[in-house]
Amino acid sequence: MNVWLKCAFVACLLFTGVAQANEPVVFVLAATEKVVVTNPKGQQYSALPTQRLLHGHTIAVPKGQRFSVLILNTGNRRVYNGPARLKVIADTVRVLSGPAVRVFPLEQAHLDLINQWINLFARPRGVSPVKGHKADKNDAIETNPLRVLQPIDGSLLLTRNPEFVFQGDLPREGNLMLFDSRGKRFWVEPLESEYVSLPPAAKFEWGQSFTWEVRRLTGGRVLSGSFHIASEETARSLLEARVPDTAGTLPEAKLFYGMRLQLAKAYKEADEVWASLGMVLTAQGQPSRIRP
Repeated sequence: MNVWLKCAFVACLLFTGVAQANEPVVFVLAATEKVVVTNPKGQQYSALPTQRLLHGHTIAVPKGQRFSVLILNTGNRRVYNGPARLKVIADTVRVLSGPAVRVFPLEQAHLDLINQWINLFARPRGVSPVKGHKADKNDAIETNPLRVLQPIDGSLLLTRNPEFVFQGDLPREGNLMLFDSRGKRFWVEPLESEYVSLPPAAKFEWGQSFTWEVRRLTGGRVLSGSFHIASEETARSLLEARVPDTAGTLPEAKLFYGMRLQLAKAYKEADEVWASLGMVLTAQGQPSRIRP
């Protein structure tokens, strides 16, 4: 009986260790371009904001470079300046070599923002996208060479003057058709250019929702999507919180503003913030570096 209990205890410890090893320890807040992360398999990649790092990851911070993180389940922001070598362990980041870490408190509002971001965008590890999604997307691009770059489907607009930007082959004598939340036709605009600004006669109001379609004159829907115009209060709140894109602005401040915009689905403004940080985000919140 004692042997069985010991075995069960050891198994429990092993399971707990594996579970902890798969739990994110670090949320990256800022990283200059040459900071490199190496995972336990030896794979290397650029450190980017919003990444979650697990136990066993190592980080190389070259001279003159900077790496800023939140240790999850704490309220502190830790900043490492190069040259430094770091390793993520179960509950912190250990300095293997380099100067001592600088520690700063994070506001509760920013901690709540990060928790909301992780809850929305973090997917279980090892889970693939929905079966067929990639193929469906590729098929759509192959059979329909026209794409909309703006407004992103489902996005929140912080203006009452929506603009459309298309990419690809426009249908000959095609129309852009807008419908209100009840499905009633709101506006029809001939599609003569990849850039469409709707005239003042199309009187958009705060808080309205729309669906839209690109249709051929001869019939047939080519493309469709939707957008929502923010309430005046929401638009004002998000725009007044804008962080200046200047050399003196901490990248962490830009990150928090971009996260707030992304969570609100204000994708156009959020993309501008991500670009200022030298990166782009997928719809699933996965970051990648902008390449020249």
